[in-house]
Amino acid sequence: MPFKSSTGLKIAPFLFILPFFVHQAVFNLYPTIYGFWISLYSGVSKLTFVWFQNYAYLLQDERFWKSMGNGVKLTCGSLFIVLPIALGVALLINQPFVERRKGMFATFFFTPNITSAVAVAIVFSFIYNREIGILNSFLGLFGMESIAWLENPKWTIPALIIMVTWRYLGINILYFLAGLQNIPYELIEAAKIDGANGIQRLWHITLPLLRPIMTFIVFQAIIGSFSMFAEAYLLANNGGGPNDSLLFPTMYMYEQAFRFQKFGYSSAIGYIFTLILLIVGLIQIKLFQEQESRR
Repeated sequence: MPFKSSTGLKIAPFLFILPFFVHQAVFNLYPTIYGFWISLYSGVSKLTFVWFQNYAYLLQDERFWKSMGNGVKLTCGSLFIVLPIALGVALLINQPFVERRKGMFATFFFTPNITSAVAVAIVFSFIYNREIGILNSFLGLFGMESIAWLENPKWTIPALIIMVTWRYLGINILYFLAGLQNIPYELIEAAKIDGANGIQRLWHITLPLLRPIMTFIVFQAIIGSFSMFAEAYLLANNGGGPNDSLLFPTMYMYEQAFRFQKFGYSSAIGYIFTLILLIVGLIQIKLFQEQESRR
């Protein structure tokens, strides 16, 4: 029996958005539910229902918390080194005297971000080489001894932060530039007329108006730091590095799943990792909202 024209018009919008929901159900919802189900089991060929034993063991797993600690260290490096540098460069590029060359600077800083992570890690493994690395050769010009960047646990995270700064500086500059271009120029001019100097304009006008984009950038930095995989994995020579100093949660999850065939435990790692990031994200949003409400 053919549909009436009015019925077809009512159904048509749902048919247009149906592929989206089918895609979400197949590639997001089903893997999420299946991942939680498999986290309640152990074994490979013969699964054994173990309730929440994987989660209980994970909370006592020192290697997991070591990987989370490495994520915290890299997050601190991203928040206190990468983002301030990116903001400074963005403020410089946003000045009128470099207006014509803004695209050139943005391209220069953004190029490392589109370079293959594998290529970057291989190049930096040569740069950090204790015997022939260019970085130690440079330090030698000042009479400094060679540093075992990738062999000494004390230097692995600083080495990774240097590489992350070079690789992700450009994308953060673009984020800050997008925020800076949304600040009304009239406010800056009014502050100049009122006698505000550069630091006062930055502190009282620019930074408060950058708060929405900074919320996004900070959350991206936190997620990216804890999710570090390819660069750290290759710098550590396909492992966790000396004393697991380059082991990150996603690397540990991958190792448990595909090296030790512990898919249930790996799924539990994924869920706990996601839960921790969710809590951190909610706390960050809450803090930003409280600061906004005080103004």
